Order: sequence, then structure tokens, then C-alpha cells
Amino acid sequence: MKKIKSTLTTIAIITYMLMLFSSCNNSGKDAQAVIDKYCELNTKVHNAAEGAAKDAALAEKKSYEKEVDDKYFKDSKTYQIIMEGMKKCDEKYSDDKKDDNSSANNSNTELPSAYGDAMSVANNYCTLVDKAIAAAHNGDDTELKKIVAVKVIFENNMNESFKDNPERRDTIFKLIEPCMKKEVSMRNQ
Repeated sequence: MKKIKSTLTTIAIITYMLMLFSSCNNSGKDAQAVIDKYCELNTKVHNAAEGAAKDAALAEKKSYEKEVDDKYFKDSKTYQIIMEGMKKCDEKYSDDKKDDNSSANNSNTELPSAYGDAMSVANNYCTLVDKAIAAAHNGDDTELKKIVAVKVIFENNMNESFKDNPERRDTIFKLIEPCMKKEVSMRNQ
């Protein structure tokens, strides 16, 4: 009887371990499937004609981003993998835009992504704050206006990125709080 219990326990442990390992593999497969779909939607947005088709493609992409946030945000490991993959997809088309608009855009300021993981969003925000402070100290009004314009657009995108996700909002605000204080301090001088 003890031998049967021992054998059943061993089988149960092996079964549990196999389930655990297969769930880890599925997590990686799930993340890659999410990234692949996001890249497809990104391509769809990039290739869409201006107007209604582009607006529809953007709406579909934003809806998918929200769905991914809702589903994976609490699984930080998988979420981080997904965000890194999404960032690579975004970079592919941001590189194309840089090439297409290089003569039209004389500004060194680029609009950073406000839809990545919370840490990247906070870093992008703080970089914009630092650039604005540097331009203000250098007395370069033209550069300051450009940076402030980019920062306003970034802030609107950032607000959109956590519109229906209070946990993401709180995380981002906690990370950008020192930068916000630095900016307020600079304005008070």
C-alpha cells in the first residue's frame, strides 16, 4: 500500500512539473503571438490610406493595446517581454518616418512612445523634462517651444495609454513624480 502511495505521489509530482513547464512555454508562445498580432496591426496602420482607413486601423491597434494591458499587466514577466516586442515593432516604422521626414523635420526632438512599459514611459517623460529645463536655461525660446509642444503631445498620449487602467496610471505617476517636482522647481525660479 505504501509503495502505491509513493508511486502515486511521484506521478502527481511529475505531472505537476510537466504542467508547470508547459505553462512556462505557453507563456512565451502567448507573448510571441501577442507581439506578432501587434506587428501586423502596426503594419496595417502604416500601410493604410489617410482618412477613414487609417483612423479605423489606429482604433483597432489602440483597442488591441488596451486588451493586452488588461490581460497581461499583472504578469510582469510576460508583460515586459510583450512591451519589448511591441517597442521593436514601433521602432521599425519610426525609423522609416525618420528617413521620410529628415529634411522636413529640422528639430532634434522626436516624439517618444507613450505606450510602452511604465518604466520606458517614465524615462521618456523625464528626458523631455530635462530637455525643456536645458532649453530654458540656455535661453533658446525656439527650442523650448518645440520641446514643450512635443511634451504636450507626449502627455496626451501618456494619458490615453492609461485612461482605463488606474494601476498603470499610478505606476507611471509614481515613477515620474521626481521629474514633475524638478519641473515645478525650475518654473518657480
